[in-house]
Amino acid sequence: MPRGGGGGFRGGGFSGGGFRGGGFRGGSAGFRMGGSRSSGTPFGRTGARRVTSRAPSGPYRHSYYRPRRRYYGYGYWPWYRRWWYNPWWTGRWYRPWYYSPVYVGGGVTIAIVLGLILLPLFGVAMWFPFSNSDANGTVNYRSTETLYFNEYWYEYENMKGGNDITYKIDSLNSLISFAIWDRPFESLPTTTKVGSDSDQLTLLNNQYEYVQYYLKPGSTINYDFNASTQVDFFIASGQALYDWNQGGSPTFYVDENDVLSDTGIYNVLSARDYYVVWFNEGVSTAMVNFTIDYSAASVIDLSAADFYIEGVDSIPENDFTVPNDGLWYFFVYFDPMLSPEETTTITFDVTYDTGITSTDRWMDLSPILIVIIVVIGIIIVAALFARRGQKKLKPKQASKAAPAKSAIKKPSKSAIKKFSLLDTNCIRCGNSLRPDAHFCPKCGGKVDGRSTKEPTMITPKKSKTCSFCRSKLTPDDKFCKWCGTEIERA
Repeated sequence: MPRGGGGGFRGGGFSGGGFRGGGFRGGSAGFRMGGSRSSGTPFGRTGARRVTSRAPSGPYRHSYYRPRRRYYGYGYWPWYRRWWYNPWWTGRWYRPWYYSPVYVGGGVTIAIVLGLILLPLFGVAMWFPFSNSDANGTVNYRSTETLYFNEYWYEYENMKGGNDITYKIDSLNSLISFAIWDRPFESLPTTTKVGSDSDQLTLLNNQYEYVQYYLKPGSTINYDFNASTQVDFFIASGQALYDWNQGGSPTFYVDENDVLSDTGIYNVLSARDYYVVWFNEGVSTAMVNFTIDYSAASVIDLSAADFYIEGVDSIPENDFTVPNDGLWYFFVYFDPMLSPEETTTITFDVTYDTGITSTDRWMDLSPILIVIIVVIGIIIVAALFARRGQKKLKPKQASKAAPAKSAIKKPSKSAIKKFSLLDTNCIRCGNSLRPDAHFCPKCGGKVDGRSTKEPTMITPKKSKTCSFCRSKLTPDDKFCKWCGTEIERA
């Protein structure tokens, strides 16, 4: 990454101190100004392309069913709006089976149950149960990704002890660190590292030099320098240094103008890059001797991992044998304390030989599926028995008393009284009805031909249906057994 008009960086990381660079004020310059969490916690990403011996298949795909909207009119609602059904989960014997919530969705529900639960019992999921790996348990992650500083890329798989992870990684422009561990990246411990950087700088007129450190809260910078002529000294962020280089007047963390020497300590409050800068604004050449001792807090300690490599740009193909069963992670970490660049491009190929075949996965999951199937079976059987146990309402017996013949088509007082009672009660179960009810809230029977007035018709003799409520009649009926309408006699 270019540093000013003629600079560059020398050294780097903890082996040689901070990153060095410089240039002439007003010239082209690039400083790492990307965002970073204030705590300095690395940001993780995953999702590389998986490669197996065949494309994933099997019944484990969601199916969604959206019923067609219908308008039922006022007072008539579908089953899922009629909360007063009781028992709600078994339905009623005179309703089709799919009216019960236990059978929600009808055939669609059965298809989903078969696809997700029952079919695996017949071997459909024997080859690829809940996994994208091949039947032998091998899965490969292969991708090219861009990492920003203080980010890490990770993948993981469940493995058996004694199996191998094969890896090969390349990084373009920046050094990276690589680790294999059986725990997430967040579980890695942190440590405090100390370093020192000292040198002599030669600054021409309008020239500046800097030392760059990426530090987190709790870190410190101890500086001590002396110059042959007066120089400006400041500690700045990447954005502030860029603005200053372009002729602006930003605010610095430490700002000293026209000094021959200075000693001090700066306590870091947020995670970012800190640039320690000397600038010669005078005509004559300035010689600056400096010493910087720094303490870097909360540094990720990869040494806790089972295998790790730090500060490399290429890792040749190699194998790592996992010592125990469990989830095994691999991490590619762009440590900003090891490289001054903003981004790097990683290309990796990591193969997990998990040792867990499709048969092993199925055997691990089958007890859970069996329990689910048993529970669903119990619910369905209980629903069927509950429906069968509902007693059908027996038809009301016709009145034995033979009413007197009437020349006019007017029902008898007993019929009127009987029908008057039916005006407020269900003719099937006797439940009380509201005047505007279209269905009985207890038995669900339709209220056909209801009227609050007295009936004014008589059913003709030998009719097969009642003229008032259209219920079926038998030859021996003298009154309609459902509505009480009189039947004409010879």
